Amino acid sequence: MKFVTFFSAKGGTGKTTFNMLFASFLRYKLGKRVLVLDFDGPGFNFYYSRIRELQILLEQGRAFDEKDFFPVEKISAQDEEDLRELCADLRSLEKDVDVVVMDFRGSFSDGDPIGFFSVEKVLDLIVMPVELDGMIIAAAKGLATIFNEDGQQTLLFFNRVHGKEKPELYQALRDWFSGHGIKVSQNIVKGSVSMKKERDVNGYLRSTTSFPEKEIREKNPGILQLLNEVVDYVGLEKTESPS
Repeated sequence: MKFVTFFSAKGGTGKTTFNMLFASFLRYKLGKRVLVLDFDGPGFNFYYSRIRELQILLEQGRAFDEKDFFPVEKISAQDEEDLRELCADLRSLEKDVDVVVMDFRGSFSDGDPIGFFSVEKVLDLIVMPVELDGMIIAAAKGLATIFNEDGQQTLLFFNRVHGKEKPELYQALRDWFSGHGIKVSQNIVKGSVSMKKERDVNGYLRSTTSFPEKEIREKNPGILQLLNEVVDYVGLEKTESPS
């Protein structure tokens, strides 16, 4: 069983969107058994995105079985004792779950659950979106350094790329991060307004009930390349779902 999260200590960077895309890619494209844990209370955006999508399906008159979709659980546990109990419960699911995707709050301070899971060596990989902004880059470097010093594997990638910047700039930044022992993906994800909301009648790209591969390939192929890279990074077999 693998544990993966897309995470940023700053809200609004796309972490929930990428956790959603990754979980859906694993379940609906690769046929993996996925469990999503939403720690991002009180809003629990991931969890309520699922609720909204099921309501849309009902309104459209589409028959479905919730067992066809990966489960999404709200997690309110915050203190160390509760989190240790949660870890024990998760390990008991080893035979039933291939990947646990965790969606944390956009913060990093004492008591935040991601710190516990990192220190306890639970997470196989933390994937961090980085934008071409000086403060965001500096913050990502500091956070990745903290994780790496704890022995936590991280992978950074450039997100919301406009395409107007010279490729040499991104390579220079990769080299700079590498000089600090931080791995950065060669794949980039361009900016996309259509990723900000759930897929519904308006055709948004992110969804908890499907993986719209065709639309993503056409609009933002860097997403597919990045998701495949993460799958390879954590050593998951890429046998595609027959469905």
